[in-house]
Amino acid sequence: MEDTPKPDTASTPEEGPREKQSLLTLVPRLAKFLYHLAADERVPWTVKAALGGLAAYLASPVDIIPDAVPGGGYLDDLLLLSFVASFVLAKVPPEVVREHWGEDVQVLERIRRERGKTEEE
Repeated sequence: MEDTPKPDTASTPEEGPREKQSLLTLVPRLAKFLYHLAADERVPWTVKAALGGLAAYLASPVDIIPDAVPGGGYLDDLLLLSFVASFVLAKVPPEVVREHWGEDVQVLERIRRERGKTEEE
């Protein structure tokens, strides 16, 4: 019998497409999610205003911390995005968020749990 090397399954575990999503594939999904939330009549106007302000800030070439600063250039964008995301999850009814989020509700539920943990501390 010939000894054929077996593939190392430990180093290449099978992952579904959702586990391998990169940030680049998540950005269009988030943009679509936020667009649909902004267009929904059940979403409060304050959330729509926050989403509009976030979009304007992210599209603007003027930043609080310039993007050219190594290691910190996108920090202001990430902080603002996290504040708005927390605000959206607090103000929009959960069923509306789930409806517009799509199929992968596990990610959304993980975000909600983490948000709840930080509010308790």
